[in-house]
Amino acid sequence: MNDYVIQISDLRRYYLVGDDVVKALDGINLNIERGSFTAIMGPSGSGKSTLMNMIGCLDTPTSGLLSIDGEITSAMDEAELADLRNRKVGFVFQQFNLLPKLNALENVITPLLYVGGIGLKERKERASFLLEKVGLKDRMKHLPTELSGGQKQRVAIARALVNNPAILLADEPTGALDSRTGEQIMALFQELNEEGRTIVFVTHDKALGNKCREQVYIHDGRIADHDVFREY
Repeated sequence: MNDYVIQISDLRRYYLVGDDVVKALDGINLNIERGSFTAIMGPSGSGKSTLMNMIGCLDTPTSGLLSIDGEITSAMDEAELADLRNRKVGFVFQQFNLLPKLNALENVITPLLYVGGIGLKERKERASFLLEKVGLKDRMKHLPTELSGGQKQRVAIARALVNNPAILLADEPTGALDSRTGEQIMALFQELNEEGRTIVFVTHDKALGNKCREQVYIHDGRIADHDVFREY
């Protein structure tokens, strides 16, 4: 039996806009194995961002089932979703989302402030280890304004890993970077996956998506056949 870290069954997310019903997700069925590196691909408006929000416990479905590392999210309230999100999902965003007044080490420590039972010494040790792992041993005390785009994204990746999440969820993580730096960040994701990390990589960039081990194509709120994207 496969070990699925994400299980999605007949997932639907509908929005009422005026008198119209917008079917952002319209019956998604998807299982993602632990240790996989999966690209969720599709153009703007396809539903991939809505699916990302579901996987990231930022929203709840209209109907259907979503399980994150064995925990069903559908009936959870906001507090329960926030707790699950902090424990199970690490986020990496296109615009880094670093706190400008905190240095790299402090930014990485931040998620640990919401976890009980972890002392200051352990927080610093975890954050320092991960910053060294992503190649920023000599940048720990630097503020975001003192870092390059690639360095900021490495801080964001270290921050996403600090709680040892079941899923690393990356939303267009190279979109704000030049092509050379983007390739370096992609290589870092590949390295993390080779170490056993489960990565869900949301992108509209077909070339980047094809570097992931698995690809899921979203079109009009549904999973589409690869043929839909031949000319995409």
